[in-house]
Order: sequence, then structure tokens, then C-alpha cells
Amino acid sequence: MEKYGCTIRKIRLNKGFSQKEIYSGLLSKSFSIDFEKGKYDIKFSIMIEVLKRLMISVEELLLIHNNYQETPINKVLTQLDIKKFANNTNYALNITNIINEKRKENSDYVNHLEYWQLLILQSIYSNFHDTSSKEYLRAKQNIQKHLFNMETWTLSEIRLFSNMHFLFDDTKIKTSLFLTSWKSMEKYQYHPEFMTYISHLLTNNLFFLIYTEQYDLVNQVIKRLYELTDDITMMTWKVMLYFLEGLYYYATDKQEKGLQLINKAKLICKLTDNENIIEQIETGLDIIQNKKHIS
Repeated sequence: MEKYGCTIRKIRLNKGFSQKEIYSGLLSKSFSIDFEKGKYDIKFSIMIEVLKRLMISVEELLLIHNNYQETPINKVLTQLDIKKFANNTNYALNITNIINEKRKENSDYVNHLEYWQLLILQSIYSNFHDTSSKEYLRAKQNIQKHLFNMETWTLSEIRLFSNMHFLFDDTKIKTSLFLTSWKSMEKYQYHPEFMTYISHLLTNNLFFLIYTEQYDLVNQVIKRLYELTDDITMMTWKVMLYFLEGLYYYATDKQEKGLQLINKAKLICKLTDNENIIEQIETGLDIIQNKKHIS
């Protein structure tokens, strides 16, 4: 089997990174070349730093190294953490605290990808909802630039797009990026959080596809989500699927069938105290209703 250095080289080249960007301060030029040829191994501590610069995890390295085939450590799928959907009124405040703490620890943090994402979320979830500030627009531009500059996406880029998909306004570009993400994500079927990651990606973009009337693609996404949410541990995602499929029926002049599914989703949310999801459902329905009224 190939050495890990050979796999690292493939990932580095696919992402468009130079050797200097990945190995500067870690390995000499000659050693990094030999490492990528498979002549030598490197210390685990150095490997961790290399992976950090490549923006992938040890787990993802193992998957790619094994051509996305199942490995012993990837046999058990992680259950969905339902707390991710908990209604948290202090969400924006928590983000602000994290930003302030990170800035104190590292003055260069303002140039990090994580910082840009936090800025976007802070702007959206704050009471002021300021998406016109210079900081927000700069963060938006940096995230878009980062994704466009990557020649090949790994999990870090897929998850970034999944979380920040709303930053892309052009329908054709956004659809293309979504399809790229979906195709790339399917390769990670043996990742322990595969079902969560791909369900998040698909549900996050399904409303956009419905709103832009890309119904052939909507049907493909709905079909895949039913496959993914067949297990009881994926019930939260199934609720989102009921809601989004209901919107699809409503948008395609099957209002009664659509409202039945939407009300079913709302009822489950009430029984499980997920008031924030009910708000999302009502907002989404209002948007589709207004669009149909205008048209």
C-alpha cells in the first residue's frame, strides 16, 4: 500500500496548495519532497499540523488513503445530536464571546476561515441582523473566494458550503456548487457522521431548489433524504423532510397534500419542544405563499 505521504501529496495538489504553504516551518524542502514520494514517514505531531493546514482530519485522511472504502474505525455511524436543533436564544451572544476570546488568544485570528464564519453567523443571529457591515461583506467575500479557489473539495469545503450556502446569490453558481458538494459528499459514506453531514447539506439547499423551481432536482433530493432518514435516529431530519416536501407540494399546486405534511412536521415539533423549527416552517411557508401570490 502507498505511504501516507503519497496520499498527502494528492490531497495537496487537488486543493491547489504549494509545498511551501503546507510544510513551511515543519519540514525542509528536500524532506517534504521525499515524504510525499513515500520514502519517509513523519512524526504524528507534524502530521497533525500538516492535516490542519490541508483542512482535513486524521479520519478523513484514512478514508481518502483507503480510496473511501470502509476501515475498522469507521463502522459505527454517529447518531444525530438533537441538541444541535435546540432553541438557544443566546446563540449570537455565545458567538460574540467566542470571537472575543479567540482575538485575545491570537491577534491574527481575524484572517482565519473560522473567524469569517463566526462573523457571518453573528450578523445573522444578532438582534440587529446587520448583513451590510464592512466586516460581514469582507467575511462573505473571503468565504466565497476560498471555495472558488479550491480545485477539489474535501469535507472542510463541503461543510463550509453546507453552512454558508446562503452567501451565494447567483442561482446557476449556487446550483453548481450544491451538485459538486453532493457528489463529493457521497464518497464519504463510511465517515462516522456521513448521514448527518449529507442530510444537513441536502435539507439546507432543498428550500432554495424549491423556490427556484428546479423540481427535477428537488425530486432527486427528496428521494435521497427518504433513504437517509429511514432510521429512527434520523427523526429530526425526517421532520425537516416532511416540512420541505410539504413546501414542494404546496409550490406545485398540491396545497392540501402539502399542508398535511407541513402540519405533520409542526405537530412533531410541538411534541418535542422544537419551537425554533416551527418558526422556520412558518417562515418558509410564508415565503412560498407570497411567491405564489405575486406570480
